[in-house]
Amino acid sequence: MRFKRATLLLFLCSLLSGYVCATKVFQNLFINRGILTTVKSTTFPVLAFNSSTTFVSANTVVSCLKNDTLIITVTNNDTASHGFKVKNYPGISYTINPAANITCTVLPTQRSTFIYYDHLAYPRNTYMGLAGIIAVKDKPTDIVYYWNIKEHSSPYNQQLGYNVNWNTYYPDYFTINGKSYSQLQLDPTVKITNNIYDTIYIYVANTGHSMHSLHFHGFHPKSIFTDCKKIQNNWAKDTWGMFSMDVMILKLVPDKKGKYSVHDHNLVAVTGGNTHPNGMFTIMQIN
Repeated sequence: MRFKRATLLLFLCSLLSGYVCATKVFQNLFINRGILTTVKSTTFPVLAFNSSTTFVSANTVVSCLKNDTLIITVTNNDTASHGFKVKNYPGISYTINPAANITCTVLPTQRSTFIYYDHLAYPRNTYMGLAGIIAVKDKPTDIVYYWNIKEHSSPYNQQLGYNVNWNTYYPDYFTINGKSYSQLQLDPTVKITNNIYDTIYIYVANTGHSMHSLHFHGFHPKSIFTDCKKIQNNWAKDTWGMFSMDVMILKLVPDKKGKYSVHDHNLVAVTGGNTHPNGMFTIMQIN
C-alpha cells in the first residue's frame, strides 16, 4: 500500500509539471570589487556579483527550474551603496547599503532568462560589471551554456565609470563571462562541446553598453525566448543582433560534425587591445 501511495504521488507530481513538488532554490550573491586581468595582460577595476566574498570577474549564473521558488539574498561587500533589480520582473528593486543585505523571491513559470543588475546611477554600475544572468531551465537534464557578453573601455574602468562621456565611448576589450579568446576555449560554460543531434540551449545576455551581433558558422539556431527589440521567437538564423540589456535563449541541434566558430559580427569585438582574435570568439566542437 505504501508503495502504491508513493507511486501515485510521483505520478501526480509529473502531471502537474513540478508545480506541487517544486523545490526552493537558495542563491547567495555578494557585490565585490576587484581587478579583471584580460588578454595582453591588461588589467582594470571591475565589480561583480559573486557567490562568495571572494572576487571573480564573472558574475554568478543564478539557475533554477521552472516552477521552482528562487530565493536570492544579496549582500553588499563594497564600500559604496548599490542596487539590485531584475529586468522585466516586477517588484524587485532595492538599494543596498555597505555591509547590508536584502532577500527577494522569483517565481518563474516557464523556460526563460532574466538580467539581474545594479540599477543605481545607470548605466555606470552595470557597465562596471554588476549584471548577471538568471537562467530558468525546463528540465534538470537540459544541456545549457551561459553567455554574458560585455565590452569594456579600459580608460573608463580606471575612472570606475564616474564622470565619463558616453558619447565618446569606444570599447577596446570584449568579453563573454569575463573572458576573451583564447581564455574562452577553457570555459565549459561558454565553449560548446557536444555530439551531433544533441539539443543545446544557449542563454545569452548583453550586459554591455553597446549593441552586439552573434554570428554562428555552420548552423542556424532557433530563438525560443527573447525580449530583444529586433528578434522574435521561433526565428532561425545564423546572426543575432542584441541591444544593451537584451536577453535570449537559443536552441541549437547540430546536424553535422566538425569545428565551427561563433563570434561577434562586429569584427572590432573580436579584438582585444586592437589585436585579433582576442575578443568575443569561441569554437564549437561537434562530435
